[in-house]
Amino acid sequence: MVRAKDRIIELPRSPLDFISDISLLDEQLAVSCWDGSLSIYDYDVKEQKVVLNARLQHQFPLLSCCYVAGAHRRQIYVGSVQGEVLEADFELERFVPVGNNVAELGISSLCAFRGQILCGSWDGFLQVVNCAKNSVDLHWKLADGSKVLSMDVNEDRLIVATTGNKVRWFSLPLEPGDGTEVESGLKYQARKIKLTPAGDGYVTSSLDGRVAVEYFDDESRKFAFRCHRMNLVDTSMVFPVNALSFLPETEILYTGGSDGCVSCWNLHTRKKVEQLPKFNENSVVRMECNDKVLCVATSDDSFKTSPTKDERYNLQPSRIYLVFL
Repeated sequence: MVRAKDRIIELPRSPLDFISDISLLDEQLAVSCWDGSLSIYDYDVKEQKVVLNARLQHQFPLLSCCYVAGAHRRQIYVGSVQGEVLEADFELERFVPVGNNVAELGISSLCAFRGQILCGSWDGFLQVVNCAKNSVDLHWKLADGSKVLSMDVNEDRLIVATTGNKVRWFSLPLEPGDGTEVESGLKYQARKIKLTPAGDGYVTSSLDGRVAVEYFDDESRKFAFRCHRMNLVDTSMVFPVNALSFLPETEILYTGGSDGCVSCWNLHTRKKVEQLPKFNENSVVRMECNDKVLCVATSDDSFKTSPTKDERYNLQPSRIYLVFL
């Protein structure tokens, strides 16, 4: 049996600042970072090797990144903390702004859908980018002014987690409106939302070490579970669950938390099936999975709970790993 640690390798020359997002393809992955960098890595499953292919630098922090399959080529888009949506042009080594973008605050989430990019922002805008024209075709603002925290998409539906403990979903292709709104199955603010591979439900994670599993047409199937906690003699430490990722076409879910751990769960049996070795002392902040690899990004998020701001406070550098499945 291959031990978990024997199938884990660290990416070379990882961005040192806080990792904001990962986008994964069969042989390549993109990493966006708060230092404004977008890094492209090539990986080889057979050889279990990873090399840095290219890196672009933007003047503002990047919050999100996404691959989209265009008509004639593969494109990569990023969203910035300034509300910019940008196409990465590696030939000219620059970022190209998307036209007609109305967002003015951070682009927290990007999702690819049929040659389009769906964008959600902190100022509550949803936008549809026509990648062939590199321009926004459609945009509107959520009626209650909620911030978009996380999004996911499949062929039929876009799902959005917002502030106010709300979850909204929209039929695709996207049309203006507030969609179907429900209360989140969690008490505290959501960190991540993912549609189930079967498309019959969704999973949300929160600040208080909980994950909720809910279904669109069968409320009786919903459940929640606690994870990423440390039980001590006289107290219990609870860590945010920052990252969720499904093994494609299965009910196997990976969760990553600020305890620095990645757990693997079978949602059908409602049991934990694997605990990966702790990568380092940083928090697990992002994950992406396909049927070949699980990519895990770890960053130092201790600044979020620090009682004071000290310029001399040095964060630990970020590190990124590939787990070969």
